[in-house]
Amino acid sequence: MLLDALVSNLTHLAPGTRERALSALDDLGDPRAMPALIELLRFDAGEAPLITGILERLASERLAGERIGLEWANWVEWLQKHDEIQSNPGFRAWKAHLFSRIDPAFDSFLAPDLPHRVRIEEIVWGGVRKGHIPALTNPAHIKPEEAAYLTPQELVFGISINGDHRAYPLRILDWHEMFNDVVGGKPVSLSY
Repeated sequence: MLLDALVSNLTHLAPGTRERALSALDDLGDPRAMPALIELLRFDAGEAPLITGILERLASERLAGERIGLEWANWVEWLQKHDEIQSNPGFRAWKAHLFSRIDPAFDSFLAPDLPHRVRIEEIVWGGVRKGHIPALTNPAHIKPEEAAYLTPQELVFGISINGDHRAYPLRILDWHEMFNDVVGGKPVSLSY
């Protein structure tokens, strides 16, 4: 299929291939190319004016005068509001290939037989390689009155099991994104 071939060429390394694919996608005018163009926008800021120009033309009827600009995150949010925009048939495999350039382990996240609860178009790379955010595992605990670094307004994740009460400060979980601990004699995990 022409659309899949053009999208595939967006990540091609041969000189001029991406530029020709962008031009052809612009001429084709198929909005199913938008999710791939938005992905490309994140990783190729040098082409941002060209890519956003194509995106704006492809989305012209839906934009109704709205200007999204050059920012990748703004286009991701816009796409989330427009679930009528579907990707090209080969998008999942293309996105898996793109993400596997960052980390080969990402290829498995987008495997064709793996069910997803969110649209493939809305899955974004979190900014780190798989396994590079260390979990907070069996952390040392202190009494609440000893936690002078916390203010009364700070958010915590609280858990209570078998009379054992724990609080995990949001500011700490922002760095670790999950904890593994034993609370009230039960192993627990929280993914944030």
